[in-house]
Amino acid sequence: MGSSRRRAAGPALRYAHVPGARTSGRSGKRDRKGAEEGERANYRFGALMFLAVLAVVVLFALADLAWGETLWGDVAPGWPGGGYGFAISIGLLAPPAVAAIVVPLMRANWKKEPLRSAGLAVAALPGVALTCLLLLLCFGATRPKRRRRGPECFAHGEPCWVHEQYPYLWLPGVAAAVFCAVAGGWLVHLYVRRRRTALTPPGTAAP
Repeated sequence: MGSSRRRAAGPALRYAHVPGARTSGRSGKRDRKGAEEGERANYRFGALMFLAVLAVVVLFALADLAWGETLWGDVAPGWPGGGYGFAISIGLLAPPAVAAIVVPLMRANWKKEPLRSAGLAVAALPGVALTCLLLLLCFGATRPKRRRRGPECFAHGEPCWVHEQYPYLWLPGVAAAVFCAVAGGWLVHLYVRRRRTALTPPGTAAP
């Protein structure tokens, strides 16, 4: 009986040792494969960001040529509340525009889900376009320094004209942006809290 047990234990020990070596080799191959996939995902992400930046530059140039001289000169005076109402509208749109970019990109996982991540990046493009338009409006109302001001600065719709017509332009715009960001963050907090409470089983404490 003792000899038979030793004979059975010998092959079992040898068998346990060999698969361990094979497993380490396979895990090394899987690690190298995962690293290569991660590098390809990084390359794709870099190319996508380059195209996004290029699209932003082109969009800025086209928007400036098409609307740069008319938005503040023609649109703002007829806007509800005039130029101040126009600035408030820009401030209220700024936080949702930024959130429309940040939220999809935060959900993207280029290493594990490249196709879904590409779709999320495409879903962020409307937010990028709106943010570019809002930035164009902000830059269009930025008055240059005195030594860089020329006669064209005081033309209809130009930055100096804008500040002469609406001397406290930035105050309502910044206040509206801060109010929208705080209110939006509070609503998201309430939504997450209510959803967490709804998912918590009765009789158990919420984490």
